[in-house]
Amino acid sequence: MYTLKDVMTCLEQLAPTHLAEKWDHVGLMIGGRGQQISRVLCALDLNLDVIDEAIEKGVELIVTHHPCFFKPITGIDYDTVMGQMIQKLVKHDIAVYAMHTNLDIAKGGINDYLAKQLELKSVSALATTARTSLQKLVIYVPQTHYNVVRDALVNTNQCTIGNYKGCTFGTQGKGTFMPLEGSKPYIGSQGDLETVEEVKIECMIHPKDLSSIMDAVKQVHPYEEIAYDVFTLENIAETEGLGRVGMCEPIEIEALINKLKQVFNIPYVRLTGKMEGKVSKIALCSGSGSSFIGVAAAKAEVYITGDVTFHEAQNALNRGLTVIDVGHYASENVAMPLIKNYLEIHCDKLEILCSTVDGETFKTV
Repeated sequence: MYTLKDVMTCLEQLAPTHLAEKWDHVGLMIGGRGQQISRVLCALDLNLDVIDEAIEKGVELIVTHHPCFFKPITGIDYDTVMGQMIQKLVKHDIAVYAMHTNLDIAKGGINDYLAKQLELKSVSALATTARTSLQKLVIYVPQTHYNVVRDALVNTNQCTIGNYKGCTFGTQGKGTFMPLEGSKPYIGSQGDLETVEEVKIECMIHPKDLSSIMDAVKQVHPYEEIAYDVFTLENIAETEGLGRVGMCEPIEIEALINKLKQVFNIPYVRLTGKMEGKVSKIALCSGSGSSFIGVAAAKAEVYITGDVTFHEAQNALNRGLTVIDVGHYASENVAMPLIKNYLEIHCDKLEILCSTVDGETFKTV
């Protein structure tokens, strides 16, 4: 069985909390990190129906996309809906964890999932939210331990170059050192200069991963003092952002609409702009993405999002951008199977359920 902390650590590998927008509130909403977790319910929103479903199914943790707390709570009134939700959660010892804009932004998150469903290629962020320079890690190791140290690097380093993982470069050379009094050298004697055939291993890393990588290296590196260097790469940075933009095989807009209905499991869409002709440059943003219409117009022919208002649609029309509004709920509800599948792979002893509560607010009549 896992603790809540174990599950949180796993989820934050998918969507680190530092990716969230400054105005957002993500992470643990209710619960204690030592709580034992065996069954998880994934839901887009937290409401009384979802909580009742969790109680009925014996769930200890609800993972939502939308946070239940956006503003500070000054009191818990059981006569309000929020008060009733908190009361039920605490009474039945159910924890709540939210992954919101961090899951939207994350690699492998909602927007990447949607881009994959639409078979987009050369995908990049629509609107950049952060730019982080990568680092080069250089480690010196005796040839006898080259393989184990390299494998430790490869297994813990999350940095990729395009679609390639485990990218390292090794250079052979001679290392020298003189053990001093109080040292316990793996090779050599105190006071004598030692020369050793060594390999310099180089690789790119994310700055946030340096500590965990070096912890793994220290487990297999033979030296008492490991020689290593870290360089900031000014010419290589990783960008993170909301939405995605990419290329696809030219497709008729009507055919694209039919495809969207299948992907989002919806009977209709709203559209502004042309319906004729083929398009190949597509932008998308889950949830409410109308604020990025100007960015999308500069990068794409079609923009797929939700919550588009009349005046925002006019803006898109004036810019020559076709906007397809699939609805806020539909564009984000795809996150539930995404989270479920991720947890099933990385926490295989958990039972993961997706909520059957229909949280769509709007009805078409």
